[in-house]
Amino acid sequence: MDESKFNEKLTDAAKTIFSYCMAKTSNKEDAEDLSQDILYELIRSAKSIRNENAFYGFMWSVANNVYSHWYKKKLKNATCELDESIVSNEDLFNIEGNNDIYLLRRELSLLSEKYRKATILYYIDRKSCQEIARSLDITESMVKYLLFKSRKILKEGMNMERNLGELSYNPKTLHPMYHGQGPNRFYDFMQSKIKQNIVSSCYNDALTVQQISLETGIPLPYLDDEIKVLEEKKIIIKEGNHYKANIVIISTECADEIERAVTKYHEQIADKIQAFMEEMMADFKAVGFINNDFSENTLRWQLEAILFRKICGVNNEIIHTPKTGWGENAFIWCVEKLPRNHMFNYCGVGSKQGDSIYFFDYLGLGNRKGDHHDFYGNERYINIFCDICRGETKDFSEYDLEAIAEMIKKGYVIKTDDLFKATVPIYTAEQYDKITECANRFVYDKLLAVIKEMDDATARILGSHTPKHLQDQVSGIAATDKFVNAVCIPAKILIDRQFLSTAWHPLEMPTTYVVLNK
Repeated sequence: MDESKFNEKLTDAAKTIFSYCMAKTSNKEDAEDLSQDILYELIRSAKSIRNENAFYGFMWSVANNVYSHWYKKKLKNATCELDESIVSNEDLFNIEGNNDIYLLRRELSLLSEKYRKATILYYIDRKSCQEIARSLDITESMVKYLLFKSRKILKEGMNMERNLGELSYNPKTLHPMYHGQGPNRFYDFMQSKIKQNIVSSCYNDALTVQQISLETGIPLPYLDDEIKVLEEKKIIIKEGNHYKANIVIISTECADEIERAVTKYHEQIADKIQAFMEEMMADFKAVGFINNDFSENTLRWQLEAILFRKICGVNNEIIHTPKTGWGENAFIWCVEKLPRNHMFNYCGVGSKQGDSIYFFDYLGLGNRKGDHHDFYGNERYINIFCDICRGETKDFSEYDLEAIAEMIKKGYVIKTDDLFKATVPIYTAEQYDKITECANRFVYDKLLAVIKEMDDATARILGSHTPKHLQDQVSGIAATDKFVNAVCIPAKILIDRQFLSTAWHPLEMPTTYVVLNK
């Protein structure tokens, strides 16, 4: 059915629809409201009408459905009666008095995008309905509906008392957390305070955009785009007209409760790790990897870095890792306060020849040495460094030498007698497998039971603080918590005991190492 025929039929039917609505409602205002809802639904569904002969049957079907929905909603929600002192439709934007102006501006800021644009174009920019239709790529009938509905929404809203939520005067600061495949684009994406507070507002309750605006104190014009990208990246999800958070937020209260429950395990784990390293050190050196003559402190850190990587993977193989809105498989969540003693980042990158560089970056106080960001995403640097580790240093270009100079500056390479040498342990695949086999055996024989108790306690507490629709993420996020409780805090204990020292050897990298493919 073409548009001109449809508009002609719709004009003819308008009075009939209004009469139908008058018979179904108790007053003229409700009849006007209902009739506009029916007309809107007819306009929205116009493409579903096969031909003009089917129009009236379709119209009455739509009318009955809209009325049924309207009536159920009316029973559920108390209506806001319009005060007779509110200005007429024609004079809505010619009001006088600071209070009315404030109320109008407030309600304009709460209008959803399609209503707000049409209202501003018509009343403020003085555009005709025809011009607005072209600008918004909608029909003139839809423009008239939006203007009619906007006037009603504005008048009702100006008569309401609206209270801003706590986030409007006490906004939250959230820290984005990530565990899984890289790159971690979630971290930069969630630095926006607006995004953080949108997610916070709809964490425990599903809210409409207007409710989010009131809870955060942020007008809808500033929320529209942020809500769209949050939904696109699956950080929030929409159900009907309501939004709810799709990521877990660990509150300060929840984090403190978890910390109290797992503190008793930290010394146990540190004791077991120290005993393992003292027993294993001679065998570790005897494997014969390149640079096995490093200082005792560096070799302890290196063995610990390998051991910690294995601890991080305990039980993770049985947990399904979800796909993020960027396409990577990872757990993403936010915390109100950063975990105590979050001392490390870890990462691995591969060269074109299949070699691997593993990083376990130390983030604690003191002299930081080694950072995966020095290489991550830079294939040229990775390949050059792995060539140096292989001893293939003859064919470097001037361009390559500039990159090597940067590596020397950061401590990854030293130059002696015109030769370049890596300042990290270099393992063959067989040597690395031998070391990791011992580390795995220790983790599963000595630490598994303790780690499982910690994971279970963390999951139980986190689950009690997490909304029902996010419960499927709890076990995975709880398992990542072992990174702090079984790695970072035990490492801090070993530093406090002076078993490990952060006074690094100037010519040795403490927690970066290379595994050659062949």
